[in-house]
Amino acid sequence: MNIEDLIERSPMQAVSTSIRGGLEIGQLGGILSAAGVGKSTFLIHVALNSLLRGSPVLHISLGDGQAHVRSYYDEILTALARATGEEIHPSIPLQIERNRVIHACLGRDFSPSELTRLLGMLSEVMDFRPTHVVIDDSPGTDLASWRETAAAHRLRIWLTVCTPDIAPSAEVFDTAVTLQPQGRDVVLRLRQNGGPTEEDSPLLLLDPVSMLVRPEDVRDPRTSPPSPDVSACTLFSGAATGSEAAFGENAQRWGIEEVNFSFEGHSPVRERGLKVLAPRELAAGAVSLLYVSHHLRRRWEQTALLRKVLQIQWHIVSNADQIFVVGRIHEGGTVHGGTGWAVELARRWNKRVWVFDQEVDQWVYWAGSAWKPGVPVIESPHFAGTGTRFLSDAGRNAIADLFDRSFGPAS
Repeated sequence: MNIEDLIERSPMQAVSTSIRGGLEIGQLGGILSAAGVGKSTFLIHVALNSLLRGSPVLHISLGDGQAHVRSYYDEILTALARATGEEIHPSIPLQIERNRVIHACLGRDFSPSELTRLLGMLSEVMDFRPTHVVIDDSPGTDLASWRETAAAHRLRIWLTVCTPDIAPSAEVFDTAVTLQPQGRDVVLRLRQNGGPTEEDSPLLLLDPVSMLVRPEDVRDPRTSPPSPDVSACTLFSGAATGSEAAFGENAQRWGIEEVNFSFEGHSPVRERGLKVLAPRELAAGAVSLLYVSHHLRRRWEQTALLRKVLQIQWHIVSNADQIFVVGRIHEGGTVHGGTGWAVELARRWNKRVWVFDQEVDQWVYWAGSAWKPGVPVIESPHFAGTGTRFLSDAGRNAIADLFDRSFGPAS
């Protein structure tokens, strides 16, 4: 796959066409939606659209570290490749890396004056002068100062804004992209230069996981076979006792390839598809236990084993497009145990996630702001299966039924 193919598949191709090429120097773009709809993913499409055209981009993250942001870019490139069925030419990731700087500014505000200082440092130390700046997690509401900074440094700046009230928030940007869930899709609309938004005329329908444009022949499991061929499928899991072992057993029953992540000192119950991660590989999923405890609203004893288990969850979720979990949902919406981190990652990365709650004997899926009941099928060739070690008969049957429902009775 060459650069032109990637640009053509990007949702920014349609956006750029609609606004006659994109932002102008000194202008601000906004990406607005409620929480969990896909702002961060779409922001990476914005950045990639510039990077693929040879324009240097400064990506400022206020919520995620550099390694996590870089993994988001890799996931979007992989999704683009899967959408066309072609391999990405090795020169493309190299071009992206050479033209991109990721700056993580975690746990504090980031102001226009700090951007000015950062630009000076990057110019002096790295001879790096971006034409586009993308900032994930809006750094405040003083848009006049950001616009002045964009003009002073001849930049185009895109910001993400988490807001349930999209219309008035969009008015202050030169160009605003609004994202709203609608059924199985995300609807993209544009508002330019404070003009009205055509509520009945969406510009694009996007896939909620990849933010790629929905093809006209998108498969609907209500009217057509829901799942890919088993020969194209891979289950990503952790080979632990209970739920993960049951997912693996069902994958083997169908001849589906498995990748079971593990680490030195771990005792997996499945050897099929075992991938023992080296310490450096494992560290890619490193996360503060305080951070995890805060998001899951619970405390754990900070042990080396728990840290590695959470890192394994990162690898499981980052490799899959669809995540299936067996466990128990707390009143606050989080999932019990270390498995809850896999669910939080899936929600944060806007991936399709289903949980079978063993206490209520029901599958639910994350609909952007709440769990909703449904009947899942395996729709992606790259899917994950994880969950509690204490698997009930109901949970075991739910996993088996998921495979049978997706692929038909095993022969």
